[in-house]
Amino acid sequence: MRSIVLSPRLGMLAVPALLELWAPTAHAQDLAPLADVSVYPNPAHIRATVQVPAVPGANTATVTLTDALGATVFEQPVSLTGAGGTAEVPLLGRVPGMYRVQVRAGEQRVARTLKVE
Repeated sequence: MRSIVLSPRLGMLAVPALLELWAPTAHAQDLAPLADVSVYPNPAHIRATVQVPAVPGANTATVTLTDALGATVFEQPVSLTGAGGTAEVPLLGRVPGMYRVQVRAGEQRVARTLKVE
């Protein structure tokens, strides 16, 4: 059992940390495989590569690219092997700016920011 001492000076800043501590430990462990998702090059011009690690219990992942307004501009399924999988995201014709790359595998999700120039 964990004990937590909160200071009145922290106010609402302590709430996210407190909620994080109450979350089941298994949840953090479940997200560990996707923590290794990489997007390169970043910034990118013509295309970006999304490297997805192997995820226990998942044989596919979905890579989604959304623009600054949240609109999906690209989505691709990725087959996962014991070594993971790779998606090539075409960027030609995309408006320069910040995009969000989201990877989903089963119940797990992770997002990265991609700058398109």
